[in-house]
Amino acid sequence: MKNLRWIFIISAIIAVASIGGGIYGAIQETDWSVVREMNIPRMLETGEFLAIPIMIIALGFVLTTLWHFYRVISPPQIKNGVTAPAKVLKVWDTGTTINDDPQIGMLLEVTPSMGTAFEAEAKTIVSRLNAALIQPGITAKVVYDPQKPKRIQVMEIHVKNPAESNAVGRMEELEQLRSRHLISEEEYQEKRKQILHNL
Repeated sequence: MKNLRWIFIISAIIAVASIGGGIYGAIQETDWSVVREMNIPRMLETGEFLAIPIMIIALGFVLTTLWHFYRVISPPQIKNGVTAPAKVLKVWDTGTTINDDPQIGMLLEVTPSMGTAFEAEAKTIVSRLNAALIQPGITAKVVYDPQKPKRIQVMEIHVKNPAESNAVGRMEELEQLRSRHLISEEEYQEKRKQILHNL
């Protein structure tokens, strides 16, 4: 993420410098003595001085867009934030991708050490390799604003190991088979050892 931030900053500097250079060039080449003698309709008709406001608008648009994406990859830190564990209740795709990594939205149940649990929504960028593993039921570490608990940031997501999750499911299935007397005790113990050995 730090490397991505530097790439973003360098790209922003190049974009702003390019448009700023264009504005400077337009100002330098403008004959101000002629401009002073012209009225606005005449300026619009001849195109004199028209490049400058157009490029200023373009610069404002570029800065606004860059600022939005910078806030996505580097959200402002919550001052005096409180760290707490949270449980993921719901996950959805926001449709935003940064450097091939998706940004996901989550509904979280936050359980502070002091006070009652509450629900809040948060967005965070995750590795595309772990995106499929982020499912309801996993836990996370978050920081929230005690004055505005709904303002929250995800610091860490505790992704379950796929092999471990699969092993838990197989063990539960094995327990059900034994409780229904569908397998013998020897078969149960043998299968149990196999599952544990594969962890």
